[in-house]
Amino acid sequence: MNPHAQAAATDALHQAIDTLGETGLQVVAIHRGEVVVDAWAGIADSSTGRPVDGDTLFTGFSMSKGVTATIVHRLVERGVLEYDAPLARWWPAFAAHGKGAITVRHALSHRAGLPEFRDLDPDDLPSLAATGRNLEQVTPDWAPGASMAYHGLTYGTLLGRVVECATGKPFAQVLREEVTGPLGLHDLHCGVPNDPAVLARIATLVASGDPAPSTGLSPVTETERADRAGPAARFNSESYRAGCMPAAGMIATARDLATHYAAMRSEGYRGVRLLASATLAHATVPYHGDDGSHVEWTSRMGLGFALGAARHPHCGVDTVAPWADAFGHTGMGGSISMYCPSQDLAVALTKNALAPSRFTFHTWNLALRSIIGSLNHSSHER
Repeated sequence: MNPHAQAAATDALHQAIDTLGETGLQVVAIHRGEVVVDAWAGIADSSTGRPVDGDTLFTGFSMSKGVTATIVHRLVERGVLEYDAPLARWWPAFAAHGKGAITVRHALSHRAGLPEFRDLDPDDLPSLAATGRNLEQVTPDWAPGASMAYHGLTYGTLLGRVVECATGKPFAQVLREEVTGPLGLHDLHCGVPNDPAVLARIATLVASGDPAPSTGLSPVTETERADRAGPAARFNSESYRAGCMPAAGMIATARDLATHYAAMRSEGYRGVRLLASATLAHATVPYHGDDGSHVEWTSRMGLGFALGAARHPHCGVDTVAPWADAFGHTGMGGSISMYCPSQDLAVALTKNALAPSRFTFHTWNLALRSIIGSLNHSSHER
C-alpha cells in the first residue's frame, strides 16, 4: 500500500460524500503490479446504516461490458469465436429477420443495429434466454456497421448468448472459467448466488443526493432523481441481482474489478495475463459507424472497451481517463474500472448513489486525480 495514495484517495471519497451527493464508495488502484490504494467510505444501506467496507458488493451496471468483452476476446484467441464471423454461426435462430450478417465485431463495437429490445417485459430482462428470444424476433434498425449507437442492454444478450451457444455452457460458468477462476476472484458475479452471507454484503442503490453549493452544481431535479430512482429500484430487486445480464448486471467489489484490469498488464497479475498484446491492440482501436456516428456518451469506443482521452458530453470530464491508451468501461451513475498501459495503472471505483449525467463522473475524476497526484508525489520523493 502507498500511504500517500491511500490517504489521498480516502480523503477524496469523503469529499465526494460531503459535496457530490455520494452515499457509499470503494476505490482500488493497482500500480506496477502492487496494490497502492484500497479505500472505502460511507454507507452501504441507508435504511440500516450498514457501512461500506472492502468486501461490500456493488452493482457494476455497464462496467459489466468490459468483463464480457474480456471473455469474448479470450474465446477469440482460442478459436472458439471469430470477430468477423456472424453470430448466427453459433446461434442459428438469431439469423431470422435479416440479422444473418451481424458479426461478433459488430456486437462488440455497438454497430449491430439492435440498440434496444422491442416490447420486452422488464421482468424478463434478468433472463439471458428470454432476452435472446426477444432479439431473435426483431429486425435491425440499420445494416451491420452502417451506424453506431450504444447497445446499453442488448450488447450483453448479443454477446452473452453467442458465448453460451459457442461453448455450450451458461454464461456465469464461462465467467468463472475465463476470468474469476484463473485470478482467484470470489466477488465478481453475473448472477449472485442465493447465499445469505453474499446477499448481506450487497450495497443498496439509491438516487444521488444534491451536490454542495460550493461545487457550483445545481441541486438534483425531480426528473433527474426519478431517472435514477427507477433503475435503482429494479436493480435492487432479488430477480435482477440473481439474473444474468452480461451488459449491466454484474455485482462486484472494486478489488475484483481492479484485479481484472490489472491482469491486462504485459507482465500479467497474480501469474495470469488475460489478453495478449496483439489482442489488446486490436480491441482498443476506436470504431465509428460508416456514417461517422459514435456512441452517444463517448467518441472513442473500441471492441467492447471505452477508451481514454474522450470528454463526456454532459459533465465535461474524461470519461475513462486522460490517457489515450487507457481502456475500460463506465457504469451508470458514475462507477468506472480501467487499465492504462502507459501508466501501468488499474483503477476501479464502485458506488451506490446514481448521479445524473451532468456530474456523473465528477467523483471518478476527483478520486483518480487524487491517486495520480499522490503517485507522482511519491515518485518525486524517491
